[in-house]
Parts: sequence; C-alpha cells; structure tokens
Amino acid sequence: MKKIELSPSVSIIIAGIIIALAVVFSNQHRIDVPAGGAAGGNGQAAAATISIHAPNANDHIIGSPSAPIVLVEYSDFQCPYCSMIYPTLKKIVADSNGQVAWVYREYPLTSIHPQANPTANAAECIAAQLGNAGFWKYADAIFANQQQLSPEYSAKLAASFGADPAKYATCVSNKTYQSTIDTDTNEVQASGGNGTPFTVVVNTKTGKMVPVSGALPEAQILSVINSVK
Repeated sequence: MKKIELSPSVSIIIAGIIIALAVVFSNQHRIDVPAGGAAGGNGQAAAATISIHAPNANDHIIGSPSAPIVLVEYSDFQCPYCSMIYPTLKKIVADSNGQVAWVYREYPLTSIHPQANPTANAAECIAAQLGNAGFWKYADAIFANQQQLSPEYSAKLAASFGADPAKYATCVSNKTYQSTIDTDTNEVQASGGNGTPFTVVVNTKTGKMVPVSGALPEAQILSVINSVK
C-alpha cells in the first residue's frame, strides 16, 4: 500500500483541528470553580455526604416536586458552563413525560463572577412578584444573553415582564433575598459542591441522591438518572 506523505503545512492544520476538537469536547464537561477552590473532577462527583433540603413547591421548578426524579441544580447566572447545561436539562425534563422535574437553586461564585450575586438577587426579586413563571422567563433571557449581564439589563427585563419597577428596585437595593441565596450556597458547599454547575439527581421515592458536577452531555445525565431509579 502506497504511503501518503503530507506536507508540513497540511500536518499542522490537521493537528490543529484535532486539538480544537479535543478542547471543545473537554469544555462540554467543565465546571467553574471559585478562587481558592479545587474541582472535584467532572461527571459524578466524589462529594461529601449529600444533605440538601427536599424539592418543594417553594422552589424554582419546572415540573412537579413529587416527580419520581428531580434534578436539583445549584447554578450561577454568570457561569458559562451553566448556560451550556441549561438547554440540556430543559430538554431532559420536556422529554420525560412528567417523570423528571428540574429545580434551580442559587450558587453565585462571587470570587470570579462579579455579576453573579446581583443577578441572583434580581432573579429572586422577579420571582417574588411574578412567581415561578417569571423566574424561568428571566433565567431563559439571562442564559441566552450572558454577555449583557448588568443591573440595568436585569431591571429592563423585570419591567418588560411586568414587574413593578419601584418594588423591584427596592427589593434589589435591600438584597431582600440574600439570605435565601446564602442558604442555597452554604447547603451545596456542605455537600461537596465546589463549583458550578452542580446538580443532585434525587429519587423522590427512595431518597437516593447522586451528585453530578460539570456541564455533562445529555446521555451522561440520563445514565445517572437511570442509576438512581
């Protein structure tokens, strides 16, 4: 068989393509880690004992808190990997015929994302006025336009959704829901979550919980879901 010899320039181009594909694949599994933290690896996390409060009607939720499986995601609105996993989790829930629900809880990595905590406060203030639907409408907009993150953009979204501007401004200024955000953050950190996104797959019937870190592809998340059934 005749050996095919490639010119140096062609070899360099092919090598570059291989490296680029490797980087893209790797980034699909990345997790944002706060300064001073250490990633616990991507995929199923070797976390501390998982101790999170059960999904309930007060959560920001798509689906029912009594669904057989609930994905409890601790997320950061400025985290690029959180925006990557967002449509994946939405699709899993939509395709599940009511068997999987999704809960969003706040975990702003303030040491590396300066807009994360203000955006989390904005989300909670919008939810206070417009309920669960308002929260998810805001989340959709933020993850579709992370480059626009700012207090001004959040206020513009709140008004466009129908929130009272004065009440919203007071809520954000007073950080009315900061304690809620801190509670979520402390809870996930105590359970081994040292970066975002950090998702706990919960079987609501047996209480079994499996933590997953990083922006995993749909097939891997479905595999974890199947493992807790």
